[in-house]
Amino acid sequence: VNRLFNRVFVTRTCDSPPPGFGSDLDLTPEEAPRLYLAMREVLLNALYNNTADQIVEEGVELDARLTQLISQILTTNLPQWRQASILQNVSLPKLIDVDWRVDVATSSEQVTRMAVPSVIVDLQVQEQPTMVGQVPGVNNVTFELSREALNTMLDGLGRIRDQLGAVQ
Repeated sequence: VNRLFNRVFVTRTCDSPPPGFGSDLDLTPEEAPRLYLAMREVLLNALYNNTADQIVEEGVELDARLTQLISQILTTNLPQWRQASILQNVSLPKLIDVDWRVDVATSSEQVTRMAVPSVIVDLQVQEQPTMVGQVPGVNNVTFELSREALNTMLDGLGRIRDQLGAVQ
């Protein structure tokens, strides 16, 4: 059963079972797709909800030992499956570290720019891997903000924080 769930995880994006699915259980050609789709639904629900609880829908009769076995398999494999599925998704770069410092210009071609503070922000961003087994690269993004630009950015981040707080 564990081997079947691993095969379902690998082919979870397919609507039909892989060739030979369930052959070691002596399933008929009609039973194999039904079993595959049922296992796929249980697996996707467990991945989405990040839990193996309530794996069987209400009203569905299933042997208690089989339910316990499925729950144990899902609980054991769920962390690795979630990590693998996260790494396979296309997503934005991941922020790793932020470093900043305040800079004051002591010399400039223009007198009006002297002694004006600014903030230098350095972001370390991890890119998504482009190949399986590849370690993603880390890029540094450095930018300078004036006091006005920093205030504008902080106001925008404050609005984002408020909206996220309202959602929860």
